[in-house]
Amino acid sequence: MPKKILIAGGVAAIIAAGLAAFVWILPMDGLLNRVPDATEQRTDIADPVTSDHWRDATRAERLVTVWDPRNAERGFTLYTSGHAATAQLVTMIGHPMHEWTLPYSAAAAGGNAAVAQPQPDSLVFLRKARMFPNGDLIGLYEAAGHTPPGYGLVKVDKNSGIIWAYLQRVHSDFDLAPDGRVFVLAEDFLKEDDKPVILESYLTILTPDGREAAKLSLSDAFEASPFSGLLAPSRSAAPRATSIDVIDDAEATGLFEGRAGQALLSFPDLGVLAVIDPASGQITWAARGAWNGQYDASIVADGHILIFDNRGEAGDGKASRVLEIDPVTMTTVWSYTARPGQTPFASATRGSAERLPGGNTLITEADGGRLFEVDRSGTVVWEFTNPVRGAQGDARIPVVTSGQRIELYWLDADFRGFTRP
Repeated sequence: MPKKILIAGGVAAIIAAGLAAFVWILPMDGLLNRVPDATEQRTDIADPVTSDHWRDATRAERLVTVWDPRNAERGFTLYTSGHAATAQLVTMIGHPMHEWTLPYSAAAAGGNAAVAQPQPDSLVFLRKARMFPNGDLIGLYEAAGHTPPGYGLVKVDKNSGIIWAYLQRVHSDFDLAPDGRVFVLAEDFLKEDDKPVILESYLTILTPDGREAAKLSLSDAFEASPFSGLLAPSRSAAPRATSIDVIDDAEATGLFEGRAGQALLSFPDLGVLAVIDPASGQITWAARGAWNGQYDASIVADGHILIFDNRGEAGDGKASRVLEIDPVTMTTVWSYTARPGQTPFASATRGSAERLPGGNTLITEADGGRLFEVDRSGTVVWEFTNPVRGAQGDARIPVVTSGQRIELYWLDADFRGFTRP
């Protein structure tokens, strides 16, 4: 019998279709342990290089410093950088093939933004970007010096022309469902008549054209589930997820007794991975394990879960690691940490890992401003370091917060021609 996690419940037809422009907000009970009197905080930052979107540069190298053509998985690499609201597509040798420029002020010009007093464009960057075969791209805005940091999502065409904008307080991560819906993490201030203001966390689902279709409280999802005990009574905040991975049909067949359309979430402050079912609004599976402050989690082959553990074994942020976990046996079946002689690998915030089709892993080391690819033996077969620098002596480097390998023939022929220099 194959190893599987038993997940109760399916996805209701209204969510599976998910194309009507409706809003579904679950009841807001159980606020006892959430942060009272939460307030928005905005800090003026004169020089963007001093913000937390930049780090002290630990190496002088730029662009591609390692490339093993025989063992690296070929394609373009899409990445975002903390210095600006741009997304870059580069070749295996680091040659720029295409750039999308998405200043937040342009997206917000149409109004309806949740953030009334945004930071200037110089402090707003793309936390994550994902592209489509025709060159369209969705980007998630976050701002330095603003709490909460999320500013919204925007979809643009290959010429950076705005297709739609959803300018609510989304943050950290989003994923695309096979039917075109966008699952994105969000947070917002909530006040009931007899309770203080709190900052609540949500899973928001958008239709393919950027309209809000569902908004699910993550606190309520836990509290209505058998896993409510994972929320310690002394907790001082609503559970805040930092990554989301929508489960597709292939992953549901290999991993779950249930329908696709659920989503895997990572809650680093709780040390918890969880699956949420949008139909019931409940957490249907949750676990703690060998990870310690995990930021990113995704489902890979054999029903395993790939985890970017950004606090490492010691839990002190001095070393990160990537783990592949069998969630049935809770054993680590593969891991990567930097070896002696390799570039140190540490990112106390952000960071992610993507399993590539051939079995290699593309790792985003945000704090190092670096993307690198390792094979199953842990050998680095490709490495790219952000070429942008700032401050006196080029002492600062922008964070790199998302990376995606794009196969050449996944792109439409028209866009492949459009990207050529």
